Amino acid sequence: MARTLRVFDNDPNSRPKVYSSDFVGRFRAGQQLNGRPVALKSWRITTGDPDVGKAVAELYGGTPEEWETTKEDSLQVLTDADAIKVVVDGPDAVTFRMALYGMTGKPIHACDGVEFIDSEDPRMGQPCGCPQTLPERKAAAKAGHGPKPDQRVEFRLADDPELGRFRLMTGSWEFMKSIETVWRELEAVGGPALCTLRLELVEFTTKSGIDVSYRKPVLQVHGRVPADIDAAIPSLSKFADEPPF
Repeated sequence: MARTLRVFDNDPNSRPKVYSSDFVGRFRAGQQLNGRPVALKSWRITTGDPDVGKAVAELYGGTPEEWETTKEDSLQVLTDADAIKVVVDGPDAVTFRMALYGMTGKPIHACDGVEFIDSEDPRMGQPCGCPQTLPERKAAAKAGHGPKPDQRVEFRLADDPELGRFRLMTGSWEFMKSIETVWRELEAVGGPALCTLRLELVEFTTKSGIDVSYRKPVLQVHGRVPADIDAAIPSLSKFADEPPF
């Protein structure tokens, strides 16, 4: 049986909320309106912590509000910012795989584009059978029988590193094209890197004369984190010798 503090029994509104996620919030480039996906010009940040929602709104604009979800991040902030400075610990904080999700919400296909990579999949290490060319991969993903990029970036806000870790999850094919460069640049920094996470406008005209515009997530690496920001990043070693009270 889970233990609880009875001091909050008569004042349940004061009981701290507990969230199981390792991340305090998630950056999103779109939202659902009337059941249809809509791309946004500015970052939408979701969280399950009211304090995080309030802090994000104060930093980047918007108002914390509830939205319909079965996940813990039940608050959203539609910010005014399309570019936000973040701190990325290194190349391991940017991950990539190709994934196709099933009805249960779990991947039924996870590969690196050549071989299966899920350790729980008996096919791990075997050829994944994905198409060879990028256009063929996109077509298979659009048809619903092929995987698409499953990319994640973990980071802290440069404006408030102590707020906690955030995450961006994106299936952008354009973001995939930049990942190798991002990895090399983060590796060259050799430690926490100051970056900008932004929604970049892309505009073009198709061969049939149709104007198309959308925004893609971009992670721009600037270099080593400035000393004042680095000092504010929580570190377990920083508190190792401090007494518990």
